[in-house]
Amino acid sequence: MPHHCFHQPANPINALYANATIEQPLFTGLKLLSLRKAAKYGKEAALVQNTQTMNQKALVIHTAFWNLYKAEKLTEMLRENIKGLEKHLKDTEEFLKNGLATRNDFLKLKVKVSETRTKLIEAENGLEIARAVYNKNLGYPLDQKTEIVVENLDEILKIYDYSSILEEAINSRSELVSSKYQSLAAEEKITAAKSTWFPQIAAFGSYYYLKVDGTKLLNSDWNNFWMVGLSVKWDIWDWWKTSSLAEQAEQQYNQIELSKQILKENIEIEVYKNYLSMQSEASKVDVSKLRVESAEENYRITNDKYETQLATSTELIDADSELLDAKTKLITSYINYKIAKVYLEKSIGRKIY
Repeated sequence: MPHHCFHQPANPINALYANATIEQPLFTGLKLLSLRKAAKYGKEAALVQNTQTMNQKALVIHTAFWNLYKAEKLTEMLRENIKGLEKHLKDTEEFLKNGLATRNDFLKLKVKVSETRTKLIEAENGLEIARAVYNKNLGYPLDQKTEIVVENLDEILKIYDYSSILEEAINSRSELVSSKYQSLAAEEKITAAKSTWFPQIAAFGSYYYLKVDGTKLLNSDWNNFWMVGLSVKWDIWDWWKTSSLAEQAEQQYNQIELSKQILKENIEIEVYKNYLSMQSEASKVDVSKLRVESAEENYRITNDKYETQLATSTELIDADSELLDAKTKLITSYINYKIAKVYLEKSIGRKIY
């Protein structure tokens, strides 16, 4: 008769293990401190760049404002010019009826009025475009009938000392200030990259919990316990990883320094260019004033002569065209000076908003 043997399986051991650890770095080779400083410098660089963006937007608005004002003044001058020409045309028609003027004089003035009206149509179209650009930059609807006011166009032309404004630009330009913070951040990142050359020291505290069912291997007093202490970690050999990271950080720093030097040279050129441009526009304002004064006197004399038929319509038209051209160049010179001044102040590093 066969014999069968049955073995009852042993009860499995159920174990529960839990661990919670808190670690506080005490020394990380200055890594955490350096990264904190680098982040702070990065934040400062970002804030400065934000100021630069706002200044650039302000420059666009300034330019749009003065272009709109110029378009308004040119349109206004053409309308006034047409009124004067229409008066001359009406007077000439009376002269023609009384035999005091030729039909040729009348026709020349009529053509001049027609040409000026065509210029006015083009100027009004340019005015609406300039207004649309201005509205767009301010966030208004393009077709909004925006009105602008200029209190004192004929201001005293400002004189700048080039050495002073160049020094101010080097100290104030947002790009250079931002680059300075970027350099400081890059220096801190070099220190952070080299941190693993030093030992890493940390304090720790751990809580352990162990529960084992079905065995009496552990005393119940040891089921849970605390452990505190210091841990020290020092990578003796990392296959040149630290050296490579440090070299990479140094190259990034050198690249920022080189970019800063190139930026500084470009700023010097920009300031000098805008300085000369503003001086040139200021000189044009003075010349244009004299030209308007001369053209007004010439027109007055020619008009008086034409009223007594001592001057031809051709001479009157020439005098009128000369005066209109002189006034146009004067307003253009004023606006160009205003824009050149804004460009200079922005290139110096001043806020223009």
